[in-house]
Amino acid sequence: MEFLYRIIASVRKRSGDWVAITLALLLAAGIWLLTNLSRTYTTVLSVNVIAEASLEGRAAHSADRATIQARCRASGFRIRQLRRQARSSARTVVFQAADLHPVPGQEDFFAITSAQLERYVPQLYGEKVVLESFVTDEAIFRFPTEAHKKVPVVPVKDIHFQSQYMELSPLTVYPDSVTVYGEPLLLERVTQVRTSPIRLDDVASSIQDEIGLYPIQGVRFVPSTVKYSLPVTRFVEMGADVPVRVTGVPQGKTLSCFPDRARVTLLSVFPILSDPLTNLMLEVSYDDYMDSLYGDCVPRITTPLRGIISVKMEPEVVHVVEVVR
Repeated sequence: MEFLYRIIASVRKRSGDWVAITLALLLAAGIWLLTNLSRTYTTVLSVNVIAEASLEGRAAHSADRATIQARCRASGFRIRQLRRQARSSARTVVFQAADLHPVPGQEDFFAITSAQLERYVPQLYGEKVVLESFVTDEAIFRFPTEAHKKVPVVPVKDIHFQSQYMELSPLTVYPDSVTVYGEPLLLERVTQVRTSPIRLDDVASSIQDEIGLYPIQGVRFVPSTVKYSLPVTRFVEMGADVPVRVTGVPQGKTLSCFPDRARVTLLSVFPILSDPLTNLMLEVSYDDYMDSLYGDCVPRITTPLRGIISVKMEPEVVHVVEVVR
């Protein structure tokens, strides 16, 4: 303030009292305006709103706008700003589809009540505005229908595991299908959508995350992201040469397998509670042999296996012959 007085005094010496008086009046008006605009007031604020929502089979944005009024507390600066914006443009507000309900008897029209509007006050009026009550009981928007169809989601993945870790089951996405919107000619060409590449290195634990869908020009997806999960486990690899035998052979017959042993490799969840190779036996049933054309049969493991992720056998097929004496 002392600095301003010095300026006025300097101007007064050079130009006379009328200049000093004019400057003083302008300064006083500016201080009065800043002081009043900085204060908090309660008033009714209006905002023109275009609604955005993910309503199945509907356009993403409303075809019209609605005026929403509320009694709020805000600074004079914010009130002036909001009133200026209301005269010049509309504000796009993203609503949850669950908060919009169809208007009975009016196709394409959806409404949102004042109770549900309360959670959207920051989008409507800004963070520095405090709501007292809504004047508008219900805001109504028109969402026209739009060509659409559902297509499956295909995950695109490039995943590398740490040593002795692997996926317990394949990667899954949720939802496994999305709704695609666009021109009918474009929709005919879209049979599936792909995720953005899921690239993971040195994976040693189960993964859960969210990822976007790879864009296709001219169409949009609802939802535009999916969640994916990948169960991962540590494994132990073990192997043994296991004998192969034929079961269910009628009395008086003798059958032999060639080879009579197969190399079985097991991947087991870590830690191992018991040795799964103990008493492991490969069997070929006599009925399978009788149904085969040349005696080529696939051995089966009949011993219950717990905690086993995968089983590999070499060879996968053995040749069974009847021994004639």
